[in-house]
Amino acid sequence: MDAKDQIQTELQLTCIVCGALGTVKYRDLTDRLFGAPGSWTVRECNDPGCGTLWLDPRPTLAEIGKAYKNYYTHGGNQQRSFIRRTVRALALEIGALRYGFKSSSLPWPGKYLATAAAALYPGLRDHLDLQIRYLPASSMGNGKLLDVGCGDGEALEILRDLGWQVCGVEVDPQAVDAARKRNLDVRQGTLTDAAFPEETFDAITSSHVIEHVHDPLAFLTESRRVLRSGVTLVAITPNAKAWTHEQHGAHWLNLDPPRHLVLFTAESLRNLAKYVGLRNIHVTTTARAVALSEIASSKIRDEDHYQWGKWPGLPIWIRAQAMQFLAPLYMKLGRIQGDELVLIATK
Repeated sequence: MDAKDQIQTELQLTCIVCGALGTVKYRDLTDRLFGAPGSWTVRECNDPGCGTLWLDPRPTLAEIGKAYKNYYTHGGNQQRSFIRRTVRALALEIGALRYGFKSSSLPWPGKYLATAAAALYPGLRDHLDLQIRYLPASSMGNGKLLDVGCGDGEALEILRDLGWQVCGVEVDPQAVDAARKRNLDVRQGTLTDAAFPEETFDAITSSHVIEHVHDPLAFLTESRRVLRSGVTLVAITPNAKAWTHEQHGAHWLNLDPPRHLVLFTAESLRNLAKYVGLRNIHVTTTARAVALSEIASSKIRDEDHYQWGKWPGLPIWIRAQAMQFLAPLYMKLGRIQGDELVLIATK
């Protein structure tokens, strides 16, 4: 390997959330998704009331970009354009049916399809909730919403169509270009780079972003600064205590070294939100991506690699769908936790 491709690292011996020491949970992990170089170790917080996982050592801030060299792009996927249009139409209708927004222009057969699909398939229902960012129409206020790590703007476009005045922040220049082609206001860089004035937004959302940042405390602190008093912050992130993590251990998809620098538990995410001064903190788990996690984790276990979007074979697919249907039932019974954490809080 060329020395210039190697990723320089730094030690992170203590928990990012509570400062406790960590015990090695997994060693010698490699990037099983996009081939970033290196061998990685995951530590687990020794505090039983925290349980956070993190990389130690981890890529430095100056070098982390190398971990994304072959990362999937967020825009321009024409093969999935029909699926994405369908998801958008269903999300708009679910926004009307469940979240109180103005009804979409979807024809009546489509409205029935949206209702039936959301009721019958738990993964789709949770995915549509994610696109709406769990925000009811009553939370709109003056209507200015910021989505941090907005990718190509797929969710921003849905939120705009629901009535929000939307803005996005995204570090990937390809994704920024794709979002701007949708006529969306998207700034390239980090949330700190954007330097928004204090109390600019009525809602701030992020989906699968906080686990990628070097300083989650600073991330939530800056989010709180630009949020207006009394309004909503929503953050979605993988759950370190997920059912599929229990099943697959070191092969779990969402370990994703070296890009996932920290993985929270419900307790640690709640504690972090409380520390930065957020109020009305509510943390739940969802079963949105159980099937995907089962498929990818199984392929990582069997082949030490998962190719994003590749057909896994019928046996794995059937097992994954069964788990997707069982997960919500097991969650209601208190037997498992879902794959994602959803933090909803106010300033």
